[in-house]
Amino acid sequence: MADSTVYVDSPSQSDPSEPEGDSDDMGVIGTIQADVNYDPEKDGEKAADCEEEGQKESPKKRKRRKTRAAVWKHFKEGPEDEDGSFYATCIYCGTKYKQGQQRGTSSMRNHIDKGCKQFPKNLRPAMQKLLQAGKTEEGQKVVAWVFDQMKCRQGLAKMAIAHEYPFNIVNHYYFREFLNDLQPLFKIPSRNTLRADCIKFYEEEYANLYKHLGQLKCRMSFTSDLWTNKGRDRGFMAITCHYIDDGWRLRKRIITFIPLPSPHTGKHIAEAFYDRLVMWNLDKKAFCLVLDNASSNDACINELFESTPMVDDLPVGGKLFHQRCGCHILNLIVHDGLDVLEKEIDKIRDTMKYIRHSQSRIEKFKLACSQAPVPYKRPAWDVPTRWNSTYTMLQLALELKPAIIRYGNIDKNYKYCPEDFPWDAVQVVVGHLKVFYDATMKLSGTKYPTLNLFFSEFSEVYLNIRRMSRSDYTFIVEMGQDMLVKFNKYWTMGNSLLAIGCVLDPRCKMHVVEYYMKEMSPGDVDRFIDNLKNCMKELLKGYVQANANDPSEKQARKSKRQKTSTSASTGITDTRAGLKDFMKGKKGSEPPKSELDDYLGDSIEEASLDEEFDILAWWKIKSAKYPVLSQMARDILAVPISTVASESAFSNSGRVLHPVRSSLSDESIEALLCAQDWLRASINELGEDIGDPLWTMEEGIDIEE
Repeated sequence: MADSTVYVDSPSQSDPSEPEGDSDDMGVIGTIQADVNYDPEKDGEKAADCEEEGQKESPKKRKRRKTRAAVWKHFKEGPEDEDGSFYATCIYCGTKYKQGQQRGTSSMRNHIDKGCKQFPKNLRPAMQKLLQAGKTEEGQKVVAWVFDQMKCRQGLAKMAIAHEYPFNIVNHYYFREFLNDLQPLFKIPSRNTLRADCIKFYEEEYANLYKHLGQLKCRMSFTSDLWTNKGRDRGFMAITCHYIDDGWRLRKRIITFIPLPSPHTGKHIAEAFYDRLVMWNLDKKAFCLVLDNASSNDACINELFESTPMVDDLPVGGKLFHQRCGCHILNLIVHDGLDVLEKEIDKIRDTMKYIRHSQSRIEKFKLACSQAPVPYKRPAWDVPTRWNSTYTMLQLALELKPAIIRYGNIDKNYKYCPEDFPWDAVQVVVGHLKVFYDATMKLSGTKYPTLNLFFSEFSEVYLNIRRMSRSDYTFIVEMGQDMLVKFNKYWTMGNSLLAIGCVLDPRCKMHVVEYYMKEMSPGDVDRFIDNLKNCMKELLKGYVQANANDPSEKQARKSKRQKTSTSASTGITDTRAGLKDFMKGKKGSEPPKSELDDYLGDSIEEASLDEEFDILAWWKIKSAKYPVLSQMARDILAVPISTVASESAFSNSGRVLHPVRSSLSDESIEALLCAQDWLRASINELGEDIGDPLWTMEEGIDIEE
């Protein structure tokens, strides 16, 4: 027999309503004799005997049992009275709760959970869940929030991707201090871990997008452009995928941003493009490729048709596959016309740069604006490769014309636009260029279909050029003649897809095409309309055959025939059956009327071309009436008329490859650019503004490209 000290719960403290571990943890300590054959049922008797013996021999003060409840870490125990009671004091606010043999910890726990105003909020999630509101596609949703280290790391990676923060932001002292004050439980990762998290996020989103694109039954259109990073002497190619999803919403996703080996020949471009399409499993779902007018891009198309099996899966044998960037064509046309006023435009550009050169000149210009008087606007110059920015600069110069003239009197060193400067000529040029500017703005959109707008907008441009050729101003006539030569060059290169997009607009159909063709080339109207109808019929025939070969469509037609056959055999007499066969024969002798004929025969929509019109919503509603034609419209309306979507990637890449990030690997560059595009697209679809990236300031230039 050996003596041993054990803890025994007091029977008076047993409360079934209290959760385990939160009941009163007070008890008594006694000395008992431990035996090998110890019986737990007799524990109470032995404890009582020991207690009586102890009282007889030497009365001692009752001892407390060790506290075990978790809430005690937030309280300190006060001095104990003779009867065993004491006060538990909150270590945060000093509130006291009396404790004793028959007192539990419920009041203490309620104080910490709800009552203590000085309890640290960062410790509360460990004790209870908090509610968090979030925005989803279904709307606002309230969920219980629990700290998650990996989720926080993913949020940090998203922030670095979307706003183009450098990876070493996690080493910045005050950024770390901010995160520590916000959530001390979050372990801030290293820059290498942040980079790995960004790559991991890209790979997860890549898998999701790959699956999503593979499930769509529509065809995809693509835009591509090349860009050279002068700092690293590397060439890159971006590929953007455009499609209309099952909900008839226009989508675009950058799927590739890869280095392109030099020289940038058509063969290298074709190989890189086809390899990426195969990697995404989109080579058999391609519909159209929009490129600028570089000669290497024409060679790329020839290489794709000759060296890859891609042409076998394209509609109408690839006749509609290659499309030239409409905005780039307009840019070339206008640049040829602006060469006539090159000297005057250079003087206006030098004026803007001269005033912006120093703060003292800006102050003098503000004085000139107040004396003119005209509202002050910050002088800005254009990007010579973007004619629409040149138009914006000329328009700004005309608004500031009185101030510029007055500035010449204030600053004696200024000499670019004297008082005899031909402002009238600039005014006339800006008036004619407005048509080009409006067309460029419409055709460069990425959130709505643009192919259906091209034919009418391009026709208006042509008619404006023809008016310029008949102007009273000699220099305007010269501009119009130069523009007309360039226009005719690219108009003859165009294909029927531009007019098909216009026909599939229910506000236009064949009427708009016929009207503009009569204005532009009256002698070619009938031939052009006939070729257009034949092309649309051939294209629609391919979609009909594709549906006939679709297993799901075959099963649907088979079920329908079986159902009709069953009803005929059970409920139709021989006479009725004969009548049915007779009517079928008559119907077969008549030429079938296609969905295209029905569509063209219906009345046009009353909405004007200048009004906002949701063409995708219209086709979504009419898809039940025109099931096959709507599939064709879905693929055609997804074709962008410009490469703006791909060119915008180069603007982002210029910031990603900023000197502070010039050491990024090719893998990181592609992951950051593609993931940023996917993140921004998902946020925009929720109706939120993700905000501008970190590197948004371009020194000296305020006019957007």
